[in-house]
Parts: sequence; structure tokens; C-alpha cells
Amino acid sequence: MSWLSFDIGGTFIKYGVFSAGELIEKGKIATPYSEEGFFDTVAKITVSCDQKKPLRGIGLSFPGFIDGKRGVAVMAGALTPLHGINIKEALAAKLHRPLPIAIANDANCAALAEFYQGNGQGAADLLLVTLGTGIGCGIILNGEIREGHSFKAGESGMMITDLSHSGFTTAHDLASTRALVTGYGELYGLATELVTGEMIFEDERAATKQLRQDWGQRVAAVLFNIVVTLDPEKILIGGGVSQNPKLLPLVEEALAAIPYWQEFHVPVATCYFHNDAGLVGAYHLIKELEESK
Repeated sequence: MSWLSFDIGGTFIKYGVFSAGELIEKGKIATPYSEEGFFDTVAKITVSCDQKKPLRGIGLSFPGFIDGKRGVAVMAGALTPLHGINIKEALAAKLHRPLPIAIANDANCAALAEFYQGNGQGAADLLLVTLGTGIGCGIILNGEIREGHSFKAGESGMMITDLSHSGFTTAHDLASTRALVTGYGELYGLATELVTGEMIFEDERAATKQLRQDWGQRVAAVLFNIVVTLDPEKILIGGGVSQNPKLLPLVEEALAAIPYWQEFHVPVATCYFHNDAGLVGAYHLIKELEESK
């Protein structure tokens, strides 16, 4: 028997088949931007995988504000045709046979992957902060995903961290990887599509060092605010930039510069899983559902 997991993104639907805890097959397909096209595609992949190796259930890592208990995408990120849709019911109606279905926000699924198999093992209270186009946060408290009463917990990128100088500009625009790339492009007159994180971290010019330091301080402010609010056992940093070995020392130095950090200090590390985090997390999501019955 096997389990099927999906990592739903605005560009691609990634899917993976798990057996005995191992990812044995994976693939991806362009994300359809219609309700019918989306569910037809996911159902077709499910049927195909089920015919190869009978499935026990389906887990979905999904963008936006997700009501995991009911299976509703209150807001489905960039997949606007799916806003307000009960994903579990709509998918079940397309399947060839009944299968258990579990769904959660993509950042929470990434946190589950780290909680069960990654660098968050052993921590009952775990936060995963992703640095990318924006900033997201997967929250696990007492071993369970924290969605929030309106399913918006973890929207850490909406923090206002620099009111005096930046007004109501959010952390998305100040502390994301996009903010770092944009700042570098503006500094040297480069189009942002030509700028990579590797380029920024390898550049030892004084102006670039200052740019990195300022950005690192803004990232540290986000992490500090989360820590003093939720008091986790551990924080993990994810996103493509987290794979750069120079990121963690930069952030740790910025955190150490905060006078109150020693009082609230928790371990900070980078993630173990990267591109497959959503798939691994969605697998554990459906396993949790099965084991709870």
C-alpha cells in the first residue's frame, strides 16, 4: 500500500508516492487555472498512481488560508478560482473510489516535514520561517499544526517592523529574499531577474556587505518577534536562500546584536528539506489522519 501527496503551487502541481515512509515516485505538471481543470488533473494523477500501487490516502500541501478540518481553501493563494471551495469534497467527487484526504497550508506542511523527518525532530513546539518572494511561517505547537481561528496564523510577512522609517511597509517588502534581491539590483543598477542570492552572498564590496547586514537585521527582527510571541523550542529557516551556508551566520550575528536575545534565545537552524518539503509534509499529514482514526 502507498500514500499520495500533492504540493500545489501557482506554477506547478508536484506529486509524490510514498511507501514505507520513502518517496518512491514523483512528478509534476503545470497547474491548471480553472476549477474543473484543477480537480480533473489531480484526480487523473490519483487514478494513475492507484492503479500502479493501491493508495491508502491523499495529502495536499496547499497555498493560502486553509481550514484543514473542513478541507476548505478559504483563500487559495494565486489559485483564485479555488477561493472558498471545499477541496476535499470537490476532489472526492472526482475520484474513482473513496479515499481519505487531508489538506493543510503549504508552510505548515513544510513544518510537518521537518517535525517528523528533518531538522525539527524532537521539538514539540517548532516554527519554520520561509524566506522567498515573501515571508511565511509554519507553526507546530504541542505537536499539532496551529492554523488560527480564521486560518491565518503564520502570516509573519505581514509584520510591521519599521514604522518610524518605513511606515506600514510589511516584512514581505523589507526582509524577504525578494527585498534583498531588489535592494542589490537598485544598488548596482541591475535588473532583478539578473540577480541571484549566490551573487549577493559572494560579493565582498563594502556596499554589499552593508546591504546584507541591514537585511539580516530585518530578518532577525522578524524572528525575534515570533520567538517572544510563541516561545518555541526551535526555529528553522527555509526558502531557497536557506541553502546558502552564509545565511545562518548572518542571521545569528544579527540576532546576537539584539540586547534581549539572550533572554529569549532558542536554537535557530536551516531546514533539512527543500524542494520536497511540501510532499513530505503532506504525506505525514495524511498519515496523521489515518492514525487518529
